[in-house]
Amino acid sequence: MIELLERLLGAPVVLEELKHKPGRRSTWRAIGSRGRAIVKRFESDRTPAVAARVAALGAGPREPVVPEVLAFDADLRVVVLSEVPGDPFRHAVLAGDAVACTRVGAALARWHAAWAGVSPPELRPHTVGRELDVLFAQADVAAGPLGEVVRAAASTMSGEWACPTVVHRDLYEEQVLVGERVGLIDLDDAALGPGELDLGNLVAHVELLGLRSGRDLTSATDPLLLGYSGVSAVDHGLLDRLRRLSLLRLACIHRMPTLVSMATT
Repeated sequence: MIELLERLLGAPVVLEELKHKPGRRSTWRAIGSRGRAIVKRFESDRTPAVAARVAALGAGPREPVVPEVLAFDADLRVVVLSEVPGDPFRHAVLAGDAVACTRVGAALARWHAAWAGVSPPELRPHTVGRELDVLFAQADVAAGPLGEVVRAAASTMSGEWACPTVVHRDLYEEQVLVGERVGLIDLDDAALGPGELDLGNLVAHVELLGLRSGRDLTSATDPLLLGYSGVSAVDHGLLDRLRRLSLLRLACIHRMPTLVSMATT
């Protein structure tokens, strides 16, 4: 892997680990004498699919900025991506920066609008069935009363939805970057779906952040939604359902029954 990075970035290359998800992937920042990049190494053989998926998204609008695929090696299970500039959206949320929150909402809406009616072959539809499969897998891990309550709640939210645009699929405040332009990262699982999926995930994660910080973060969610709706129409019923499904998933991941209450009231 180092040889590949030195050809791209110049020797010597220094690696800084950013994330490690056991059994899934590791992410590093690589810094060489000629530049820097983000490196992902997968435990599975999904490297070519991820590289193709992210490369396809390069045909999108100027904003939000998405990573460029610089190289990939299926044998090494490595994808090398350009670094997207900016600070995590979390900072703006916690600072109550309404301007930044509005910008993020508008940029996300423009992304969805630009891809409306376009179906890159590298991306597959994220149907309600796939969403529930992910949720029920988390409920199985949570087990016990929490898992049972989540399954029961989710069963009332199983109506089909259309998949008219490109979606991030797992969007939260650390995967949105705010700089001169808004950027999106960690697009490994990008799919086709309703724009409300990304918006609902992002709102649910901000609510989780508010719960953990003991703060009311509607000062962030209100301008986020305003920025989005100023560019694209929002199906508020679908948005609410997808936000609730995201809260149920987060309840399982973080073992937080309070999130189930938030999703069902």
